[in-house]
Amino acid sequence: MFKKSLLVAGILLGLSTTGWSQFMQGIAMGNYSGTQALYHNPAFVADSRYSVYVNFVGAGLYTANSGVRYNAPYSFLSLITNSVGDKYRNEKGAVLFPRAYLKERLNGRDKWINAGVDMRLPSIMFGLFKNRIGVGLAARARVYINGSNITEPLARLLSKTTREIDLQNEHFENQSGRLNVNGLGELAMTVGGAVIDNETDYLKVGVTIKRIIGLYNANVEIKNSSYSIQPDPAWQNRRQLIVADQVNIKYGITRDEAFQNFKPSLSWLLGNAPAGSGWGFDLGAVYEYRPDIHKYSYTEKGERKKDNSKNKYLYRISASITDIGRVRWRNPTYLLQQEVSTSNKILRYDDFQKLKGSEGAFDAVNSAFGVSGSQAAHFSTILPMAFQVSGDYNVKPNVYVNALWVQNLIPQSAFGMKSESMLSVTPRYEHKWYEVSVPISIMNRYSSPTIGLAGRAGPVWIGTDHVLGLLNVGNPKAFNLYFGVSAGLFRRPPESANKCWPAEDSWIRRIFHKR
Repeated sequence: MFKKSLLVAGILLGLSTTGWSQFMQGIAMGNYSGTQALYHNPAFVADSRYSVYVNFVGAGLYTANSGVRYNAPYSFLSLITNSVGDKYRNEKGAVLFPRAYLKERLNGRDKWINAGVDMRLPSIMFGLFKNRIGVGLAARARVYINGSNITEPLARLLSKTTREIDLQNEHFENQSGRLNVNGLGELAMTVGGAVIDNETDYLKVGVTIKRIIGLYNANVEIKNSSYSIQPDPAWQNRRQLIVADQVNIKYGITRDEAFQNFKPSLSWLLGNAPAGSGWGFDLGAVYEYRPDIHKYSYTEKGERKKDNSKNKYLYRISASITDIGRVRWRNPTYLLQQEVSTSNKILRYDDFQKLKGSEGAFDAVNSAFGVSGSQAAHFSTILPMAFQVSGDYNVKPNVYVNALWVQNLIPQSAFGMKSESMLSVTPRYEHKWYEVSVPISIMNRYSSPTIGLAGRAGPVWIGTDHVLGLLNVGNPKAFNLYFGVSAGLFRRPPESANKCWPAEDSWIRRIFHKR
């Protein structure tokens, strides 16, 4: 299992010079999405169909890029489920994945990568004050891999390695690029409520406050560098070395203890014990147009009330800004950073073998560039701020069509995390016990049309927004997958103040009913 995980991670990094899903639009935009909807818009916490909702666990993987396509003879789904056929395994049973399985897209343009893992940990959502106010408490862990402005030859080196024949014995100048890896823990509180409720027009707003804990960071920025790939005589020319004529590089990493020493204590959650920490915010509003509100209203003891168990809108429009904030990395116990401008250096295969953790990798790079130690490290990474707009239309009972637009708000030149920009239309059939949706999206910075499939049955939900990519149809350059387990207590419909006996739908009444 561990080796398979390493292989999947390696392929994701290979695709990165080309993840679990970033938005989960197939399962997160319905009226029974619970806490999954709060990551799109915190206002969804109010007027929920649940009195209490609990997410036990959820996960999403996504990867998207502009440099390579997945071209293996087996699907990515079979890879992550360990169902690849024996003909593609070695004698020890390990899955074979040569770099030839990554089909390059060569056009002379700079490349980029967005990939990551989103672990949604135990969370709860509940209503207060007759459902006018909603509260959510959530825990989450995220890993982001973002690369941007990577010149094509450098991107090819990262994905294909020095073994790519086309890259050997060539001199590459003016090479540059950025790569940023972040591992974050998150504790969040969401509060939302209705501000307008005048029968046909309903408006609710919400805010999420997040405490961000920085557990891991690795970053590198290369500027105006030149190199060539040559055969290594120490290996009888069977391996290659990199001759760096000119190097301008800044790189940093956190020691492994930054996440190994994590403790759920106040000093880690609110103090300066972690390698990095910060605050984040989500802001959102949701408007509902309810032309038939009288169908969902009733009078109880002279007071006009609404049926909180029912959806009441013909259409719904929501807007939000998510992940406002940054993480400040400033604990010198865990931070390593170096900046180098040098020339005529050689990077050999032997110099990067049997490395002992993150610090061993940092020391190996230092040694290759002729420096030692670490400079004073103190930097910030921006959260993946995005603008999100969605519309939801009730076609007929239980049938809805949702449109979602997500636009990344972080410049590609910024030091930090970036969200994926995408547009999707998702028809769905929803019931409180089950749901089926078919997201039709333009992902990958509006460059990859996709179709997905998602569903919910009882407490289990699973889906993908790129089913053809998982099944390896058309040499995909993006993947995602999400799943989880959650449950809730539904709000009850009103009961008649003057109950009849026997009940109108009872078997006794049906027996004596005259047809």
